[in-house]
Amino acid sequence: MSWLKLARKANDYAEAKAQQAFNEHADPKVQVEQAITALQQHQQELEEAASHVLAQEKMAKMRLSELSAKEAKLTANAQAAMSSGHQDAARTFALQLSATREQIQALTGQIPQLEAAANDARTAVQEGADLLQQKLNERNTILAQIDQAHMQQEMAASLKQVSDLTSSGDVPSFDEIKNKVQGQFAQAQAATELHANDPAVLEMQAHHDQLNSEADAILAQLSAGSLKPAALEAPAAASKTATT
Repeated sequence: MSWLKLARKANDYAEAKAQQAFNEHADPKVQVEQAITALQQHQQELEEAASHVLAQEKMAKMRLSELSAKEAKLTANAQAAMSSGHQDAARTFALQLSATREQIQALTGQIPQLEAAANDARTAVQEGADLLQQKLNERNTILAQIDQAHMQQEMAASLKQVSDLTSSGDVPSFDEIKNKVQGQFAQAQAATELHANDPAVLEMQAHHDQLNSEADAILAQLSAGSLKPAALEAPAAASKTATT
C-alpha cells in the first residue's frame, strides 16, 4: 500500500474519529469545536509524517550528490596514481571507487521510490488541509443552525407549556362553565314544562296568584288611607260567617 493510500486511510479514520467525538458530548457547540480540534490535530500529525518523508528524499539526494562528487575525486586519484606508477595507491583508490559506485547504484534505485512517497505526502497534506478548511468554513453555518434549533426548541417548549395550561383540567374554561349552566337551565325549563299540569303545582300557582291579588289590594287601601289592621277585620269576617 502506497504512502498516499495510507494517508488517505488515516484521513478517513481521523474524520470518523472527529464524527465520534461530535456524537459523544451533549452540547452541539462543544461537539463542533472538538471535531475541528480532532481534524486539526490529525492534520498536524500528517504534516509531521510528510515532513519526515520529504526529509528522507532530500537527504537521499544530498547523499547521492556527495557520493557522485566522491566518485569523481576517486576516479581522478586512481588515474593520477596509475599515471605516476603508484599501483598500490591506484588499487586503493579503485577499491574505494568500487564501494562508492555500489552505494550510488543502491541509492539511485531508492530515490524514485522516495520521490513518489514525497509526492504522495504532499498530496495527502494538501487534501487534509482542504478538508480542514472545508470544515472550518462549515463551522459558522453549523453554529448558526445550532442556535436556530435551540431557539425553535425553546419556542416549542413555551407553546407546549401554554397548551398544557390552556387544556388543564384543574380549572374549567369559561366556555365549559357556560355550556354547563345552559344545560342546567334547559333541564330546569324542561322539568317545569313537564310538571306544569300537576295538581300540586296548580294549587301552588293559585296560592301565588292570590297573594299577588291581596298585595295589590293592600297597596290600593294604603293609597286611599282605608287600610285597617288585620286583627280588627278578622272578628267582623267571623261574625258575618256566623250570621250566614
